[in-house]
Amino acid sequence: METNLPGHDALNKLNQRIAALERTLAEATAQNQTLRTENHDLHEDYATLRLHKGGFGFKSLLFAGAVGTFVGLVVCYLFFRPKDAHVEAFARFQYEHQFNIELAISQGDFEKAEHTLKESLEKPENQLVKPEIEFARKIVGAARRRCK
Repeated sequence: METNLPGHDALNKLNQRIAALERTLAEATAQNQTLRTENHDLHEDYATLRLHKGGFGFKSLLFAGAVGTFVGLVVCYLFFRPKDAHVEAFARFQYEHQFNIELAISQGDFEKAEHTLKESLEKPENQLVKPEIEFARKIVGAARRRCK
C-alpha cells in the first residue's frame, strides 16, 4: 500500500540528504580526531627536540664557561701572580746597584762600593732587604781589608 502523498518524495530526499550529511560529519569527525592526534604527536616531537637542542646548548655553554674560567685563571697566574715584596725589593736593588758595585770592586774602589751600599741601607724602600745589603757591605769591607 503505497501511497503517493504529495510531500513523501521531498521527505525521502531530505532523509537521504540528512543521512549523507551525517556520514560526512562522521568522516569529518574521524579525520579531525586523526589531525588532533598528529598535531599532538608533532607537539611532543617538537618538545623533545627542544629538550635535546637546549640540553646540548646548555652543556656547550657550561663547557665553554669552564674552559674560559680555567684559561682565565692560568693567564692571571702567569701575568698577575702576587709577588713577594721582599723579592721585588731585592730585584729592584740589584737592578739599580749591582753593575756599579761590581765595577767599583773590579777597579779596586772598595770605598765607593761600601758607600753605595751604606746609602742603600738608609733608603726606606730597601728596608725589606736590609739584611742582604748589610751582608754585601760586610763582604765588601772584608775584601777591602784583605786587599790593603
